Amino acid sequence: MVFSGETLAAFQRTSVTTGRIMERSITAGKSAQFPAFGRTNAHYLKAGKNLDDIRETIQNGERTIVIDGLLTADTLIFDLDEFIAHYDFRSPYASELGNALAISHDASVLAEIAKEALNTSENVAGLGKGGVITQTLDTGITGGINKQTGLAIYQILLQAKAAMSKNYVPSTDRYAYVTPEYHAALASALEFLNHDYGASGNLLEGDVIRLAGFDIIECPHLTKGGDDNTNVIQGSGHIFPAAYASKSPIIICHKTSAGVLRLQNLSMESGRRIEYQADQIIAKMAVGVGGLRPECSFLGIVANASA
Repeated sequence: MVFSGETLAAFQRTSVTTGRIMERSITAGKSAQFPAFGRTNAHYLKAGKNLDDIRETIQNGERTIVIDGLLTADTLIFDLDEFIAHYDFRSPYASELGNALAISHDASVLAEIAKEALNTSENVAGLGKGGVITQTLDTGITGGINKQTGLAIYQILLQAKAAMSKNYVPSTDRYAYVTPEYHAALASALEFLNHDYGASGNLLEGDVIRLAGFDIIECPHLTKGGDDNTNVIQGSGHIFPAAYASKSPIIICHKTSAGVLRLQNLSMESGRRIEYQADQIIAKMAVGVGGLRPECSFLGIVANASA
């Protein structure tokens, strides 16, 4: 398919979670297991004693992720429209199909991370749990694109950093997804944070802010949730937790917070629809999304003093 390149490129440019979560591919079937292992303790072995007497069992568990179904986006390109156009008519359509799949994919992943942050059960006993971290602004200050909001977000990140380290979450591959407004608030506060707090925050390529050990990633569809949840094969789909959807949450996680199971990567198909005198272009992929580790999944909330 001549336009598959544009669609794949659009998906990769638009998707903010691809490469930042656990991914596994299968060639057949509808589900796969993602294992999780607990921790153990060291012991001194005295002369004449048996290791069997001091050994502690390493607990283990697993999460099963099921393929959601065949996620599709398509369009019809009417012959007359293409005849009239004096520019490249098809590439924008192909790119938009990739964008649609990328946004739906990201929104599903972020919804599952948010659910994992609210999970009150440990994946394996002793590994810990996530939770909600709230930072209240001073009286008279409201959240927005300002230094005070940026500082509040920074405090949330520091608390999440400490909580993750307490749960022995690796210090690498930590991410925080924020709304465009919060991303701008952090950007506006970087000079202040660096000067007064020694935060060592910086703005990386692609406007990714690196702060407190996290890559801060802007995402306008943060609380959108997955598309067409009624037709998802597994459960009730990927609906963002309603209690937090309107609170501009910060989704803080490690790469292992959620997983994606891939049965078919993004591909393209086209065909002639003579009854419509049009060409149909379809972008599709078969993946499943699920939460994996509550101990490295958190939600951050910046609250007004009156809230």
